[in-house]
This record gives sequence, C-alpha cells and structure tokens, in this order.
Amino acid sequence: MPATQSPETRDPVEFHWLGDIVRVNLDENARGTVLAYGEEEWSWTEFDSRMRKAVTGIRSDRLQRGERVAVLAHNHPVHLETLYAASNMGLVCTWIDWRLDRAHIIGALNEAEARILFVGEEFVEQVEDYGLELRTVISTITVGGREDEYDEWLETHETHESLMRAAREVAASSNRMDVPVLRLYSSLSKKGPTRGEYTHRSLLASASDTLRRKALGRGDVEAVDGPVTLHDTAVRVLANMSAGATTVLVKEG
Repeated sequence: MPATQSPETRDPVEFHWLGDIVRVNLDENARGTVLAYGEEEWSWTEFDSRMRKAVTGIRSDRLQRGERVAVLAHNHPVHLETLYAASNMGLVCTWIDWRLDRAHIIGALNEAEARILFVGEEFVEQVEDYGLELRTVISTITVGGREDEYDEWLETHETHESLMRAAREVAASSNRMDVPVLRLYSSLSKKGPTRGEYTHRSLLASASDTLRRKALGRGDVEAVDGPVTLHDTAVRVLANMSAGATTVLVKEG
C-alpha cells in the first residue's frame, strides 16, 4: 500500500453523517472501486444503486424510525449496504457475530427488536430452528450460496429518487449525527459477548482517528479479513470509504 496519503483524500471530520461519504465520492470518485468481494467489485455508482434498492426494499416492510434491520452472516457487502440504507432512513442496523451461541443470538435479535434479518446461507437452518423464540423478526432474506435471495431481493426494487427523498426526510426529522445507526453484538471480547451502539458522529470521529494514524487515499487498496462485527474492524472499513480507498472484504473463517 502506498506510504503517502493522496492530496484528494477528505478527512471524515468534514462529513456530518454516513451518507455524506457516498455523496462526496459520487461527485468526485464515481468510477472508483469502493468494495471488492470474491470475484466481484463495485464502483461508488454501483454501490449507491444497490444501497438505494435496499432502501426501497426496507421501506416495503414499513419499518418506522428507530426500528432495526439485522445481519447474521460472515463478512459480506450486505453489512455495508444495509448500514448505509438504514443511515438514510433513520433506522438502526444491527450486526450480529455468528460466533455467538444460540442463546446470545436469540437474545440479541430480540433485544434489538430486529424486524428484517439478512442471514448468511450457512446459518439459515440455525435461524429456522429458533422459530417462535424470535419475537420481532417478520422477514428473513438469505445471503450467499446456492439459495441466495439477497441479490434478487435488491433487483426487485427500484431506485426511485422520490423514495430516497422520503426516507431522508424521515431521517432528517431528528438530529442525525447523534442518532444511533449501528449496533454491534460481538463474541470476541476477552470479557465475553459485548454490545455496542454507535451514532453517525461517533463512527465518523473514529474513522477520522484511524486516518490520522495511517496514510490512506484514493487508489489505495486494503484487505479486511477481521469480523466487521468488531468495532475496530467496522471503523477500519468506514475509514477506507471516507478516504475513497478500496476495501477488499474477506469472508472471515
């Protein structure tokens, strides 16, 4: 990775909410690659389109401000796409570490009051086994594998600008910077399972901190193989995006 930071790099302290990261890169870096996963990669334009389709899909389930979508999966673009979709809608995106045991996963989903669950194909049978123990989940969407439903789910929804405006108006009715946007349930703390909740302001401040410690700019590429359900890993990806760099997202084992 280059040892110097591109002069085009923007410090994320200039961003007021997560959606600003996408907006700025669409203006100045639209063809640049934001994310690579497996054999696929997405430009900022393509990422924005997928995120907008996720907004439309989530709206179709009539979620209200402050309600949650959740992801239970290995590292996957769905984490970032649903986070940015939720951030445009005043919703909270919950990422759950698949390493948690049954009781903790069920407890996390119920505590989070998750209504839509994006579940990695390896964990579909596990979630089906939870049955009525999941009190709030009304919709599950399989991510990855032969039974993948996620890409088809995205493609069944449009990217209507009017729907994006409506979603943003809902989000704008509160102070977006200090509204929770991401909740993490992790199993990898030395003290056992942890829960953290983060606002636009706190995530962007942490991303800014990360970029002050390392040189990173447009054209740089960084592989991320740690679980994004860890705060430091999630922030590392957001720092890359803030700088306009490319994240190669690795499915952790």
